[in-house]
Parts: sequence; C-alpha cells; structure tokens
Amino acid sequence: MKKERKDSTRNHIKAMLALFCVMFIVLSVYLGYIVNVYGNRWFASPYNTRVANRKGTIAAGMLLDRNGVRLAYTNSEGKRKYVDVKSLRRSMSHVIGDTYGQTFGAESMFAKYLLGFDSRLTDEFEQLIGTQQKVGSSVLLTVDSELCEYAYELMDDYWGAVVLMNYKTGEILASVSQPTFGPKYMEDYLNGEKELAASAMVNRVTMGRYTPGSTFKIVTMIAALRYLPGIENRTFNCDGALVFDKKTGKYLPNIHVDDEEFAAASENIKYDRDQEGAEDVGAEPAASELYSIVRDSHSEYHGEIDIYTAFAKSCNNTFAKLAMELGPTRLATVAKELGIGDEFLFNDMMLYSSSFEKGSTDLEVAWSGIGQYKDLMTPMQTCMLTAAIANGGVMMEPRLLSRVADGNNRVKLTAGSRVYKTVLTAAESEIMQNAMFDTVNHGTGRKAALESYQVGGKTGSAEVSSNKSVKTHSWFTGFVADDEHPLAVTVILEQAGGGASAAAPLAGQLLKKAIKLGY
Repeated sequence: MKKERKDSTRNHIKAMLALFCVMFIVLSVYLGYIVNVYGNRWFASPYNTRVANRKGTIAAGMLLDRNGVRLAYTNSEGKRKYVDVKSLRRSMSHVIGDTYGQTFGAESMFAKYLLGFDSRLTDEFEQLIGTQQKVGSSVLLTVDSELCEYAYELMDDYWGAVVLMNYKTGEILASVSQPTFGPKYMEDYLNGEKELAASAMVNRVTMGRYTPGSTFKIVTMIAALRYLPGIENRTFNCDGALVFDKKTGKYLPNIHVDDEEFAAASENIKYDRDQEGAEDVGAEPAASELYSIVRDSHSEYHGEIDIYTAFAKSCNNTFAKLAMELGPTRLATVAKELGIGDEFLFNDMMLYSSSFEKGSTDLEVAWSGIGQYKDLMTPMQTCMLTAAIANGGVMMEPRLLSRVADGNNRVKLTAGSRVYKTVLTAAESEIMQNAMFDTVNHGTGRKAALESYQVGGKTGSAEVSSNKSVKTHSWFTGFVADDEHPLAVTVILEQAGGGASAAAPLAGQLLKKAIKLGY
C-alpha cells in the first residue's frame, strides 16, 4: 500500500513538473512573439525610461537621407541639430520626428540604433575605456530629401499629404505632411513659447484617415471583378443621377431627375463645385423632403458605358449601382482582402488602419461604393494598394530604413525588402492597370500624364462637411509602368477642389522629378 502511495505521489509530481515545463515553454514562445511584433513600438515609446536615460549618456548618431545628406546630428555640446535649409527641414519634419516622443518619426522609430542599443559588447568596451564621447550609430533612410523638398514646394499652402514609393522594394522615396513643424523648436512648442498649427504634429501620410472619394472605386471595381462574372462585357446606363427615398434610403429606379415630380421638388438645388476636375462629387444634398440623390459632376450624362469608361470618367452613377448589386458584405470582404482594416505592425513606421463600414440602406451602400459614406483611407495605405496593382498584385511593406553604420562608417545592418501580402491575382492586376491607364490617357487623370512614360492612376474628389459647409478634398493615386522607374504616388490636398485639377498635376510633376533623378 505504502509503495503504491509513493508511486502515485511521484507520478503526480512528475505530471505537475511536466505541466509547468509545458507552460514555461508556451509562455517563452508567446513572450518571444510579443517582443518580436511589438518590441519596436515599445522601444520607440516616450515612456521607455531606458531610452530616456540613454539620451543623457550618449550622443545620438546621425540621420541621413539615402544620398548622405545630413538631416540630424548631435554637436560637440550634446545638442541635437537639424538641417539648416528651412524648406528642406520643414519638408522632412515628420520623417525625422523629434527626440521628445511627440511624433513617430525616425528619431523615435530608430532610437535603438541612434542611441547605440545595437552595439556589440566589444563596441561598448571600446567606448567604456576610450576618452571620446559615446556616439550612437548613423541611420541612412530611404527618402530623398530633394524629392521631399520639391513635393513640399508643390503643395504650396495646402494641408495634406504626399507619398512616393518604389513599388518593387517598398522604399519610401518621399513623404511630406502639411501643416508641419520645426524639430529644432520642440522645446519652445512644449513650453508654449511658439505656436503650432492645429494637428501639425500629426503625420498625415501615415496617420491621416480621410474620406477617399473616387479613389475608393478601385476597391469597388476589384469587388465587381471577383463577384460579378462577365462584368467586363456589360454596359451600364448613366442618366446623370440615382434617386433614393430620403427617409428609408431605398433606391427608386423608376424615378428620374427629368421627371416632372422630381423637377418640381428640385428648384432649390444649389451647386458649389470646382468647375474643372470635379469629376466625382459624391452624394448631392437632398433635392426635397422626399428624395436624396447621387449624381455625377454637374449632372453629367454618360449614357451607355462599359466599366472601363465608367472608371476612367469616374461615373458615380455606375459605381453606385455596382455597389448596390454587390451588397455591403461582399464590398466589406474585398476591402478586408485588400488590407483595409488591417492592424499594421511594420518595423519602420507607425501606420494607422484604414476602415470600411457596411451600409444598411441602398443609399449608404451606394455612397460607400463611390468612396463617401464612412469609408476612411490613409494616404500610405492608398499608395500601398496602388503599388500592389502596379507590382502584379504583390503588396510590399513600406520601408524607411536603408542601412545602419557605426562611427567609422562601417555598415552594421542593411535593411531588406519585405512582402506584406499578395492582394490581387496577376489577371486582376492587369485589368486594374489597364483601367488606370485609361483614366490618365483619356479620363479624369490626364493632368498626371508624362510624355515618355505610361502612367496609370485614379482621381478622387472627396466631399467632407466642415462648419456646416461642404468642402472637397483633392486626391490622386497612381504609378509609372516602367521596370526602371517603379514609382507609385499618392497625393491628397485638403479643400483643394477636384482631384483632376489639383492633386493629379502635382503627382505628375513629382513623378517627372523622380524619374529625372534616376528613380
């Protein structure tokens, strides 16, 4: 009996030990995963006391652009200094960031390199016994400061964002957000000695969530390709407007804007549009207490058109019908498959998620299909999607880090390109490329065209409410179809009017400049 009890006790002890071992292994694996996924964000946090303490004992290394232009450095007095040219400095502010943790720029994201946390034990020992000031590693970024300054100047006084990337590698070549700030004045801002424009510390490229307007028709068209067989061979009748019951949101296909009943109720409709390039104005205000309408620019009638022509001319009528035919669930499914709503955990940047919210009425679904309703996109994710279309459906992870070097310019780390995920088939990619070529060659994106290169793109004019008035944000997203110049660009200019008249020409000029510089 005693022997049986001892054996039973031993077995229980062994079982408990085995359980603890398994739990320890699972916990270790989980902690390893968490550190690998979230470690960079934790490190960049301004609440990381280890980083804060390090700043007092080591001189942060240099930040340089891809061509070696010095963007930030620590002088002999231990003060952080920035590039002298004002326009260059302000164009690069959100990329550079600050040392106070107010923005998620390179100063924060790459602090582990700049402050020497990546040093080898031998490096630490050499600095310990040496007499020279401890200096962190130098960080070379992927951006071209000349391109950033050029984009900044093109934006003029408009608030908004511009991003240019290599769609094969994911390298960010230019990233500009307006309004901006002066990184050398951060202490003055925090002390209230200098004023900042509203939301100036927000990097609109990565954190700005905007109504996408007709750039979202890219998503709607991909959904139609996937769920509506033969959609490429169908034609659609655009009679200028769709009429909906105002109270229920139900589509009323038998009521047209030229009907006497509707015309009588439409006497007070007012238009306040950018006459040039307001190709996709979204939903008009209610024509009466009875109706709400979705119309094309200036009540334009496209007549019988195919889906390519509808995309190129940004026909709201057609894409609203497509959205209703697809339904909110299938639209939401495709949006998710394209990465909209993803939680991004990139190594090189903090990127906010875009979002798509299902509509519950015909009117809400119609609005969402043309990029109005509650659709929200960041410029960076819009550029990532455009880049994936140009890259055969493969979406690359956006990359800001090029390489890391020590004080003797010895390379310690060279960053590589990373595939985020494949979001389109090769066939879907080809169809979307052709549709975007048509937009630039014959449609609303003509002002983004380049003389010697094939450019594809999509314009957008996103209506947003501001102080009880309707303003229009100007969008363009596009790419160059050239293996030697694999460029994707996205531009949004707040309250600048139609996408065709403001964002498209800016994008074209930036692409031209990038090609001239050899990108």
